[in-house]
Amino acid sequence: MRRVWAVLLGTSALLAAAETASALPTFARRYGVACHFCHDGFPKLNNNGHRFKERGFRMAQEDPFDAGAWLRSVPIDARLQGRLTLLEDADDFVYFFGKGVTASNLGSRVSYWFDDGVYVDDIDDPPGEDSWVHTKPDNAWGRVEILKNGQLYLKGGRFELDLPFTQARTPNLFSYDIYAVNAGSEADSIAFYQQGGEVGGTYANGFHWSAAVVDGRNSEAQEDIDDDVGKFDANVFLRVAKRFEQHRVGAFAYFGNNTLAQSPQVVWEDSVLRIGGDADLRFGKFNLYGVFMYGQNDNPVATPAQPQGTNESLDWTGGFVQGDYNVLDSLQLTLRMNAVNRPTSNSSDSNETFTSVWPGVRFFIWERFRIGFEYGFHNQDLGNMGAVQADVVF
Repeated sequence: MRRVWAVLLGTSALLAAAETASALPTFARRYGVACHFCHDGFPKLNNNGHRFKERGFRMAQEDPFDAGAWLRSVPIDARLQGRLTLLEDADDFVYFFGKGVTASNLGSRVSYWFDDGVYVDDIDDPPGEDSWVHTKPDNAWGRVEILKNGQLYLKGGRFELDLPFTQARTPNLFSYDIYAVNAGSEADSIAFYQQGGEVGGTYANGFHWSAAVVDGRNSEAQEDIDDDVGKFDANVFLRVAKRFEQHRVGAFAYFGNNTLAQSPQVVWEDSVLRIGGDADLRFGKFNLYGVFMYGQNDNPVATPAQPQGTNESLDWTGGFVQGDYNVLDSLQLTLRMNAVNRPTSNSSDSNETFTSVWPGVRFFIWERFRIGFEYGFHNQDLGNMGAVQADVVF
């Protein structure tokens, strides 16, 4: 009951914030458009939103940059979130999350994004400093247009990889499982932010490409064991995509080499490979999209007897497919299926298939206030789980 009251109080606070936030978020304020101009209900982008993002946060036609008008538009967002997670075989739990975002273009050549946030890590803790956890930014980058309108750009800092559907800005309450699968001691993930540089371009015929060199997303616990784990790995991410009217198809690859560690005496090298294809199809009010990916770690396991690794590669395949249907502008029904055939131990003969089905609903009380619900049904005797979440931006 205490947790239920916490959720109700948190939701009431979010509702109050939504009622008193009369200004539209950053881009909508600057350009005088409604949120649905770029979103199928935030944070999911529609085709206008994808093109706006690819052009470096610019409209197809823009007036010359006016610093005074930019400041008056208040180029800062706040995003608040309250969530109750429901676990079949464990206690439910609640968290609250807040994030500040500033993002914009600064004329025809430069654009940027910076966000930062905090969350309450355990709602049952007594109020105090230890209840709040500071998160690292998902995005803290700058971008320069070498050729205008996104035809050739250079981007650097901390950013999400140019995936077709990113985990940091997904509209779903639970993850795309395939992005985060790993084997052995490898911890690199393409799902979350990386640090490095990216070059790319988007053209009038709908073709898009990008290439990034990044540091790899390794385990912070392993970095404490050996400094080499935290070095810049120069891993490479490549993407190509083509838009056909309202539809888009693409492919991506991620490859490189990471340093892993179990102890000061057991430190070794592991190569990573991820290859995927994706599709995003739109038919009126129905959006069908998904990803298929192959992953491999070529040397993810080491032992004291084999401190340089066992040299046995472990691989997996899988992905997700999802359908979103807009019953009304304010109501979306969703259904996603994740399926991954992955190792269950440090042996290449141990792969099993794990599936989950996630029906859900998103209800937009206002354009900037959303209530979402998802519940997942798992195979392999894994516990089912779900969540109710409230999000507001202003």
